[in-house]
Amino acid sequence: MTRGEAAIGSSSDLLVRLREGTAGSHIRLEEALGILNLPLARDRFVVLLERFHGFHAVWEPAVAPWFEPAFLSPRRRTHLLEADLASLGRSLEAAHPLPCAAAADLARTAEQALGSLYVMEGSTLGGQVISRGFAGTVWAEGLRYFNPYGRGTGGMWAAFKAMVQQRSNGTTDPKIMAGAIATFELLQDWLRPAFREAE
Repeated sequence: MTRGEAAIGSSSDLLVRLREGTAGSHIRLEEALGILNLPLARDRFVVLLERFHGFHAVWEPAVAPWFEPAFLSPRRRTHLLEADLASLGRSLEAAHPLPCAAAADLARTAEQALGSLYVMEGSTLGGQVISRGFAGTVWAEGLRYFNPYGRGTGGMWAAFKAMVQQRSNGTTDPKIMAGAIATFELLQDWLRPAFREAE
């Protein structure tokens, strides 16, 4: 994830407050991953995708009850991770450790699930920066996890903002903020094996 999420500055007050309230957690995760520090290490990138798969495999079913299927289905990314890992020659059977059981706790309430979804949808904005960063890296060509929507990213983010505004009416429930911060904190811990320092 990168600070590409700053693009939400013109969104509702709730999203601005979420951005500001999670800024420290966001920066810590981004700096720890160091994913834009080239050259990009293929082995560490594989570990990163494996860890994200372990997260999404639990998180997506956990948040599903809180959102309309038509809204959430195009936002699922587990299948993209599976395809990316396969293209890198890594089978899911070889991925270890999986799954991230704690990801289910991020969706105990509708408010927590919304805060968590804010983090993951925001990551698609920064993911465009990440994808551009490893453009030209032969083994990374065609990988889709970090840029799942391609040219449709702006429209998907606009639809997310509209949903948030409709649900919250612009107010900030502390549980929404707590869900977002908890998601960053869990990712900080879960993705640690892929951190730059681990190389």
